[in-house]
Amino acid sequence: MIGRIGRTAPFIAALLLVLTWLLVRSASPDPALHERTLHEVRSLLLHDAALHRDVLRARAGLLRNYDPLVQSIESLRDTTAALHVLGNPGGGHPGTAIIRQLDRLAEAVKEQEGLIETFKSDNAVLQNSLRYLNHATHQLGQSADSPENASTGAIGLLASAMLRFTGDPSGEAAADVTAALDRMSRLPFPPAREREARALVMHGRLVVAALPNVDGIVGRLLASPTAERARTLQDLYLDEHGRAAERAGMFRLLLYLAAVVLVACLGHLFYRLRVNARTLRERLAFENLIAEISAGFINLPTDRIAQGVEQSLARLAEGAGLDRAYILLRNAAGAGVERSHRWSRHGTAELSPACDEQLLAAGLHWRLPDHESQGCVHVPSVSALPSGPERTALLSCGICSWTCVPLGRPGSRIGLLGFDMTRREKRMADDDIALLRMVGEIFVNAIDRQHGETEREALEMRLRRAQRLEAVGTLAGGIAHNFNNILSAILGYTEMALAQLPRHSRTFRHVQEARNAGERARDIVDQILTFGRRVERRRQHVSMKPMVDEAASLLRASLPATIELHVEISDEDAAVIGDAAQLQQVVVNFCTNAAHAMHGRGVVALSLDTVTFADAVALSHGTVGPGRYVRLQVRDSGHGMDRATIERIFEPFFTTKVAGGGTGLGLATVHGIVADHGGVLNVRSQPGAGSRFEVYIAHADSPGTQQHGAMPVPLPTGRGQTILLVDDERPLVALGEEMLAALGYEPVGFDSGRAALAAFTTDPQRFDLVLADELMPAMTGPELALEVHRIRPEIPFVLMSGDARPNGDGANRIDRALAADACAVLRKPLSSSDIAQMLARHLSARPV
Repeated sequence: MIGRIGRTAPFIAALLLVLTWLLVRSASPDPALHERTLHEVRSLLLHDAALHRDVLRARAGLLRNYDPLVQSIESLRDTTAALHVLGNPGGGHPGTAIIRQLDRLAEAVKEQEGLIETFKSDNAVLQNSLRYLNHATHQLGQSADSPENASTGAIGLLASAMLRFTGDPSGEAAADVTAALDRMSRLPFPPAREREARALVMHGRLVVAALPNVDGIVGRLLASPTAERARTLQDLYLDEHGRAAERAGMFRLLLYLAAVVLVACLGHLFYRLRVNARTLRERLAFENLIAEISAGFINLPTDRIAQGVEQSLARLAEGAGLDRAYILLRNAAGAGVERSHRWSRHGTAELSPACDEQLLAAGLHWRLPDHESQGCVHVPSVSALPSGPERTALLSCGICSWTCVPLGRPGSRIGLLGFDMTRREKRMADDDIALLRMVGEIFVNAIDRQHGETEREALEMRLRRAQRLEAVGTLAGGIAHNFNNILSAILGYTEMALAQLPRHSRTFRHVQEARNAGERARDIVDQILTFGRRVERRRQHVSMKPMVDEAASLLRASLPATIELHVEISDEDAAVIGDAAQLQQVVVNFCTNAAHAMHGRGVVALSLDTVTFADAVALSHGTVGPGRYVRLQVRDSGHGMDRATIERIFEPFFTTKVAGGGTGLGLATVHGIVADHGGVLNVRSQPGAGSRFEVYIAHADSPGTQQHGAMPVPLPTGRGQTILLVDDERPLVALGEEMLAALGYEPVGFDSGRAALAAFTTDPQRFDLVLADELMPAMTGPELALEVHRIRPEIPFVLMSGDARPNGDGANRIDRALAADACAVLRKPLSSSDIAQMLARHLSARPV
């Protein structure tokens, strides 16, 4: 781990340098600088426009002085200089294009400055001459003797030509002005006005000479490229700014990604440190566990060695996070498994006997040295093994990773200690394998101590079997408790509804069928409990048609809409001796398997008939003897199976589905049910031609009796006694209150033992009997009974229970009632008759 950190540290340092560089490069353009630059460009355009305006005003003689022109030129020059100083929008040096454009802009401003200087001098002469012309023509016109005077006409022609010339300084207009001036220069004027006339002619000639030059300068000023170059500069700047912003955004993204990578690296380091610390803790805990196991076997009596091995296996496997742990010991002849000790995680199937044989042979005769370590076999990935018997054996047992520790001394192997994973692959460290080898030696020493005590081993085997059955019974009891709560509501409400309906009405029949279905569900729960207790099932006459019809109804509700279910019943009187629920499970499993074989699309044909065999007939999975049989067939249009698959189709955990698509227990369960009924299975299938599954069970010649919808017996009723009802299921409280009220009692219901106790403590004499659920959170029924009897020892207290104990188990029920300080125990689901009889029995002698 330290080496990994040392290798990772330079990478993290380099990543930090990259982060610093990216942080610098990801800086966005300065917004203030950006706004100043745009402001300077806009100011440049405004100053240029003001310069053009003032030039035109000066040309028209509307400008008193040239200060605005000078101010505009200075502003243009200052703005251009400021733009040079502002620099690049990206924060570095300006680009080549921007520098070139700034230089061109400066040249244009400088050119404008020169034109303005020329314009000021030429326009001053022009405006002075024009003002003098206006003044002189006015004075000379007033001093003429009469309008008919030749000088008056010449002055008028000159004024008219000059007006046209100033408005349009073309060559023709200039010729007219020149001609008028020539005429005027030849006219005689009074001595007093001759000087003014000569000055007028001189200024007129100055106007003719200066006006085209001034207008040319104005035109050049107006056509100056300053504004255009300023706009081009603005476009270049905005493009450069956009690229800079985009570049900054890209670097920010890279900075974010680099930060994510850095965080991931730090997280990885932290994770590795955590993993290393956890690994060390687990290693220490595992070593302590092995030390405890070793110490526990030192003084362990031989009659407890088997139990100690089982417990040690469980602790070892759970401590190492494995799915299964087992010890397989071969028999004295050296072939086959004689004894075994095993543990499996909850939800993981145990190894079959065939797998025991295969694993024992593979472990004791391992031929792949690449997977041997410290005298043990460790296969992290079974799927990666080369083809061979070892790989075949492990895969057929559903093993993903396998560790095997041979037991015994070199040259005298007595078995193996195996650990495997069935959910995922797992690689174990060499140190862990060495510890497991040590555990194997501990187990060998313990097993040697009890070698030869076969009778004791048999007793220990029965003990282990009893423990497994007890676990199944416990599980079944929990399931029964939950289902009985649900069935209590169904049966209770249907029972009350039946009591209020006309007996011959259609609604009565419908509710009666619902109640019959609830009773069948209760029977199924009883079957689960019977299975958990390994009690012999009660066989009865089963009419096959109703069973098949009900199974078909369930299948139509559960199968996809793309699956068509066709049912054909040729013999409606077909019947067998057996268990209807189990036979229904055979039909459901076969049809569900057929639907999977068709990938959810096709036709499933279910048929029922009877056949008679005169002689024994060999079928694919057994031989049927002479006689009459009920035949149940399921056909599908799926992909079919080859012969090898047909031979293994009923093996536990064998499945052709993809990993995770099935458990391989459905058809194995069918095989067990059919065999339990003395039946035989026959499978017909070809690849691409679908499959047919047939079940043959001996026909029942004499029909049985079934009671459905029996006439109700009048129930004893109460006389208004108050019943304290307690159940943690609120719907069952409401149901119980209605049932008690219908029986003539006054119910007071609570869904909490503590709330019920508080009400009872407030007024103990109010209640005549307490009816409470056995299992409730916070305060159980027995705990409530003890508290109630501390207050009123004489009040009857009845427990309600939905666990696995049967009604007929009188001793158990009495023991439970005494232990809980109760007078009786009622089993859920409750019926009105049970409640009525119990209340009548315990309240009959009590006054109202």
